[in-house]
Amino acid sequence: MCKVLWDRLQGCGENDKCYFHEADVPQIAVLGSGGGLRAMVALMGTLSELGAQKLLDSIQYLCGVSGSTWCMSSLYNDEKWSLQVEQKEAEMVEKLTSKEITFQDIIDRINEATRDSNFSLTDIWAALYVYPVVRDKETKSVSDQTDKEMLNPYPIYAAIDRWRLENKDKHDKGIWFEITRHESGYPGCGAFIETSKFGSIFKEGEILEERDEMDLLYLKGLCGSALGSWKESKKFITSLIKGWIKSIPGFNRMLRGRATNESVSTVDPNMECMLLLLDLHEAFNDGMDCKPIVNALMALQEGNEEAQKQLQQVLENWDQQSEAEQVKTLSDLCQEMCLNYIDQPSLEEALTLNSISNVISLKVMTIIFCLLFEWTWGTKFNFLHKHPNPENVLPSDLVQDEKIYLIDAGLAINCGYPLVLRPERQVQLILSFDFSAGDPFLTVHQAAEYCQQNNIPFPDIPVVSEEEKACPSDCYIYSGEDMPTVMHFPLFNKANCGDAEEIKEMWNLYSTARRSYSKKEIQDLLEFSKSNVRRNGDQIIAEMQKAVEAVLKKQQE
Repeated sequence: MCKVLWDRLQGCGENDKCYFHEADVPQIAVLGSGGGLRAMVALMGTLSELGAQKLLDSIQYLCGVSGSTWCMSSLYNDEKWSLQVEQKEAEMVEKLTSKEITFQDIIDRINEATRDSNFSLTDIWAALYVYPVVRDKETKSVSDQTDKEMLNPYPIYAAIDRWRLENKDKHDKGIWFEITRHESGYPGCGAFIETSKFGSIFKEGEILEERDEMDLLYLKGLCGSALGSWKESKKFITSLIKGWIKSIPGFNRMLRGRATNESVSTVDPNMECMLLLLDLHEAFNDGMDCKPIVNALMALQEGNEEAQKQLQQVLENWDQQSEAEQVKTLSDLCQEMCLNYIDQPSLEEALTLNSISNVISLKVMTIIFCLLFEWTWGTKFNFLHKHPNPENVLPSDLVQDEKIYLIDAGLAINCGYPLVLRPERQVQLILSFDFSAGDPFLTVHQAAEYCQQNNIPFPDIPVVSEEEKACPSDCYIYSGEDMPTVMHFPLFNKANCGDAEEIKEMWNLYSTARRSYSKKEIQDLLEFSKSNVRRNGDQIIAEMQKAVEAVLKKQQE
């Protein structure tokens, strides 16, 4: 418990010695929401100001979703970061404004990641989007982030199970997955594994094969894999990946040939086939007719009876298939075309330039194309696979599958309330710093709905007018008897921006899709987030004091 708070509670002077019982300390959690690079920078500013106000050592838990995990995972590489938070802020600014990631860096990362049999779009996203944004490869793992002296808030990284999100109720406790340096797993099911072993192959509760733990760059990609809704993210991510593939020099030359209407004889048919497969994915993803592109593939494969036969089958069966069946058909077609009907040496020669020493291989391109069709994310071996379950304590679906698929928790709630509200954590005060775009009250309303459905004590959250959403205050306090108090801090508000029009301008400037800011923009954003803590420092201390008094009162009962 920080001295600032204890001074208020007991009137200790600067040089007085005060002694307190550990049981008197209330459990306080800081939540950082998602929001891409904006959330990464804003959480840094928030923590920096909490440190300046001498409040950081009062925090027991720091839980991040999406972009906030990008900030957290870098900070916790230093065991003493909370003692030198201003220095860490300066290091982040320097890294985000000076260090550059090259095209070769990205290719190297992708080629390295393909050695893992669980290679997924998370690996592509981490290399292609997150790596250039955070500008740090970070090969350490979460379990490497020790804190022997317990100087820092305990970090909790939030994710969710994609299958369970899509097949269960959105507020089902079982969809949430947390990762800490000690254990990872499903808190709603009480199922965990040592984080250092998460990634190994399990069966019936035993390790069949030890595998490396994921590194921090992959963690960033896993936790921060969505930009808004899943539909919006799918469109953006697909466009990003395809744009990157088309920017590979060989593809770029091929596209220029297309644009100038060069005859097929002047361009590499293998590359034309690859680009048609990209076109096929784009058409399917946009709900357009895929059959003209299949016909174009047939024309390109003229004289190849096997290819013609397979493509004709696709055309004949297409209209009778469900969407899931169509995805499987296109994935199989993509794999078959890449492996059997494209000349690999010819394609790789066309793709390679002297300036690119380690180009993406046809095998990797094939995997990426299939992943795009199947939309496979966050593939990890399931540590509960075939786990003994005699009394059905675990949900049956969790013990059936060999693999699980983890995605950005922001697709459920863009703030990690479910993880800090685990009963055993006994959190009494939540400082929720919301960096989400859109409705600034959405996360706290979703948290209230989640808690109501799961019988978790949580304060009532009143309905908010559209005017209030457009121009919120800088701090809201929600409380009640025998439940945690929530202090909710919208990032842009009437106190640091002025009116609704100015707030809107700030959201446009710091949009979630932006991948870099100027040094001035970073410094301004840091100040926006710091000011929310600075202005409300007295209120934060007052709520901490109430939490302590509640603990003492309960002990006396």
